Amino acid sequence: MIKLLISSLLCSVLFVYSFESVAQRKGNKKDSTEVIRLNNLFKIKYASEPAESFEYATTALEISRKINFLSGEATASNNLGVYNKQKGDYDNALRYFKEALNLYDSLNDKTGAAKALSNIGNIYSINEDFERALDYYKDAKIIFEELSDSSKLLRILNNIGNIYLDNGQEKEAISYYRKVLTFYLSSSEKSTLFDPFSNIGKIYFNQKQYDSALFYFTKSLKKEEDSGNKFGVSAALVKIARLHNARGSLLAARNAGLDAIDIAQSINAKPILLDAYSTLAEVYLHFDDLENSYVYMNQYHIMKDSIFNESSRRAIAELEKSIELEQKEKEIALLRKESEIKDLQYQNGQLYIYGSAAFSILLLALAIISFLKFKQNRKAKYLLEYQNQEILKSKQAIEIQKMKLESWNQNITDSIEYAKSIQEGIMNKNNFKENIPFSFVYFKPKDIVSGDFYWYSRQEGCDILALIDCTGHGVAGAFMTVIANATMNQIVNEEKETEPHKILAKLDIKVMDILKQKEVTTSNHSMDVALCKIDYTNKMVTFAGAKRPLYVVENNKLIEFKGNNFTVGEYFNSPDKKFTYQEIDFEENQTFYLSSDGFADQFGFNTQKKYLRKRFKTLLESISNKSLPEQSKSLELEMKRWQGEMEQTDDMLVIGFRV
Repeated sequence: MIKLLISSLLCSVLFVYSFESVAQRKGNKKDSTEVIRLNNLFKIKYASEPAESFEYATTALEISRKINFLSGEATASNNLGVYNKQKGDYDNALRYFKEALNLYDSLNDKTGAAKALSNIGNIYSINEDFERALDYYKDAKIIFEELSDSSKLLRILNNIGNIYLDNGQEKEAISYYRKVLTFYLSSSEKSTLFDPFSNIGKIYFNQKQYDSALFYFTKSLKKEEDSGNKFGVSAALVKIARLHNARGSLLAARNAGLDAIDIAQSINAKPILLDAYSTLAEVYLHFDDLENSYVYMNQYHIMKDSIFNESSRRAIAELEKSIELEQKEKEIALLRKESEIKDLQYQNGQLYIYGSAAFSILLLALAIISFLKFKQNRKAKYLLEYQNQEILKSKQAIEIQKMKLESWNQNITDSIEYAKSIQEGIMNKNNFKENIPFSFVYFKPKDIVSGDFYWYSRQEGCDILALIDCTGHGVAGAFMTVIANATMNQIVNEEKETEPHKILAKLDIKVMDILKQKEVTTSNHSMDVALCKIDYTNKMVTFAGAKRPLYVVENNKLIEFKGNNFTVGEYFNSPDKKFTYQEIDFEENQTFYLSSDGFADQFGFNTQKKYLRKRFKTLLESISNKSLPEQSKSLELEMKRWQGEMEQTDDMLVIGFRV
């Protein structure tokens, strides 16, 4: 209800103003039609009757400003800019064009704005400010392309060509001119398009190709004569006079120059007269007619001084006019302000009653809304307090659970740390180092405990060394290492079995029995083993492997002894296993390496790929000449370089020894 009353009040006010606005537009409709008619007459007459066209444009501008007809004012300003440009009054032309641009922008008239931009570019081009001219032309070109206005786009391309020509870039200029000419020749409405021939003629004239230049200048003259453009006709005649003078056809040059002066004087085209006087002075000089040459050169300087003096007088007059105009504008603004105050007083009187009623209704509505809001806030407050109490209870419960989890986590961590010490004791690292002094162990678990471990024993004067990679890592892998260690102790230390292939066969059977692998055939609890027997008496190393190899490096060349292609403790994939062995005679310059698959399977931070066995074997070859402790350090540095910030993905164990 409240919204409805407010909307009704606003609509009433808007209706009053809309009615007045419509009445004003109806009163001005006749005047605006006259403005449009005068602006159209200018376009028809400015080329043939410039003085008359000036009156049309001036009257259109005065009426437009009087009735606040912005569209008509913009067009009239642009037309006056065109007129002043033709006269050579470039300062006034630029001022009118910029006024037109501002008006077109305020009306969001893209076509008008593009025309004004093009005209401003023309003035800057005439004043040899080519950089500014090119900026305005390019802005206009973008708009004409958006509007698909081929005729205007054609003129802009021609103007851009003029810029390149004035800058001495004839190749670029001729490219633009030929585009313009191609379009002109293909158009069915040539009379509505501007002269495309003159500029191409100028290019050939500059290149002293006078026949080609004359062909295009003559085409230009015919075009301007057909359209009745006296400015274009006189300008074309001046170009033809210059061409004849350059090629030595003095009579033709003189006749063309005199014709140009007659037409230019009739329309008061001062820039064209300047060019014509200069050309005729040069022609008579070639005739050795110094008297006439002096007359036209004198006319040239008088005209040039006249333009300069006129420009100076205009600047002073504009300054005085601006001061007088500013004073008048202040007086008008004051009168308008007084009129606006009276109008507002009347409107305020009309609106006071409605405003008072609406204000009273609004106050009542606000009181009702405030009361309802108060009740709603009080209810929300009670609800919020209840929710806060519930959240506090939940928070306390979460804190208790957090403390329990932290305690459990600490207990689990302590247990795993204890398991780590047990696992290290099982591996009996010190005993291994004492019995095989020329050796190293590079051991880096992924977690606290590891699924990789090594086992050592001395039997009958021989060293038995095993590297065992159990399924998984962390706690799961560590359980498997306990089973493997106990089973190896039983087979070697108690049963006194020392042949590597037989040790693997017994280890396979016992692990399957312990893990019930034959009953639960889908499980995959197994271990990969590389096992060596070092026989010092016979100077021989006997090797047997379950999916793990033995690497031997001699003179920087690596030889790989592969193990059997099945694993220990697995039944359902390979129930019938027969482990084999290989014997290697050892020499003093040999280095033996056992490794799990962890080192080769680590991912690199930069490559996001695994290290792989090929790269690992190359690394072993490169470090084999170093001492064994240095080799261990090299492995560690290489893995740090490779991993970077990448997380470790598996346990790593590498053993190296010399015998």
